Amino acid sequence: MKVTFFAPSVVGYVGYPDALYVRGLAQALGMRGHIVRVVEPRQNRAFARTLRDVGSVAARQFHTDFTGFQHHTFEPRTGGQLLEWVTRELALLDAAVVVAGLDDELCRWVANVSPPGLQRCYLTFQPDDLTAVVAERLELRLFDAVLASAQPAAELPWRMIFRTLASADVTAGLTFRAMDTWVNEAQAADALLAALQPPN
Repeated sequence: MKVTFFAPSVVGYVGYPDALYVRGLAQALGMRGHIVRVVEPRQNRAFARTLRDVGSVAARQFHTDFTGFQHHTFEPRTGGQLLEWVTRELALLDAAVVVAGLDDELCRWVANVSPPGLQRCYLTFQPDDLTAVVAERLELRLFDAVLASAQPAAELPWRMIFRTLASADVTAGLTFRAMDTWVNEAQAADALLAALQPPN
């Protein structure tokens, strides 16, 4: 399966523990043989804060330990340029996962661009923040699935997803950065793979 996560960040985790969960999921899928990419905006806030608070060790640890997936940054775009970029990114995927916190316009374009066979998912680890107003603003009803760690506040069909930490982050002592419970990588990967399958 070819999967791309569109995330606010996976390198920057200070003040943004979701980065740890997303890279944990991406690593778990990649280690199972799936082709996984994560793309994030260049010089994003979480990355800048992490560099400021932790230093370059955070980036070095990421690039050393996370070899199970490809990581790319992109320059933020708007309008036609963004649509062109999103369309190109989605063209050869089996699944696209937009992580909560990403730019609204990018999220809406993923919701509206649907190549044949593509499963488009919206992922949130803060389901209480996913209100009806947010769901309407992001056009979440156009996504094929909403993935959440619990029932979202909005009345949306959803599929269960779990937080996980990659073993490399546990070894690196980053467990204190994770602000909630998590499960082992295998269980989280199983749930994600099940959630990414189109409904029968």
